Amino acid sequence: MIPRGRHIRGITLIELVVAMAIFALVAVMGAQALTGMIRMRDDLSDRSDGNAELAQAASLIRADLSAALPMLFYPPDNGAPQSAMRQRGDVFALTVGGQPVMRPGPGGDLPATARQRVEYRLDRDTRTLLRRSWAALTPARTEALSPEMPVMTGVTALRLRSYWDQIGWVDGVAPPRAVLRDSQQASDNDQSGAAPEVYSSALPLAIELTLDTESHGAIPLLEALQ
Repeated sequence: MIPRGRHIRGITLIELVVAMAIFALVAVMGAQALTGMIRMRDDLSDRSDGNAELAQAASLIRADLSAALPMLFYPPDNGAPQSAMRQRGDVFALTVGGQPVMRPGPGGDLPATARQRVEYRLDRDTRTLLRRSWAALTPARTEALSPEMPVMTGVTALRLRSYWDQIGWVDGVAPPRAVLRDSQQASDNDQSGAAPEVYSSALPLAIELTLDTESHGAIPLLEALQ
């Protein structure tokens, strides 16, 4: 029983509205904090994936550059020989040794071959850097060319510079005329046997490959070859 003279006072309408407003404000703040945490997590995840892709691409390119060999490449169907390093537009090719081939072997692994031709191509439509390889330097058929594999996305440009003895840095990878003249003279002097050597001295001392990317800007990769 409620004693007489005492009144039980409930909350007023204004107090109820204020309490609901405070509760709504706390709920909104909590939702915003949760949304911010989710966005931060997604951003960190995207950055982590991008950094991992960049690290893998840089490692693969450096491995190919460090394995460069001064040997010509002879395309199938009696194609004209190609230099040890060659750039045509957005395609960069080089002769390497000891790198794993792109086509798995009978056991599912990627066996290493003594010599092969590696090609990098920038697809400007998809902004993707692609890689493929020939399993030999003198392939008899086009089937020896592996399918293109994506190396890195978000690439907008591919630029190359090479460093030559007594000349310095030049744009591209084509040997300067002085180097070509010395290489041709050495090749002529070596042609005394039944078959000419495919070795060429026209390799730079160093090469710089720069990738222009959407997320990381310009990424220069410098590798000493000799």
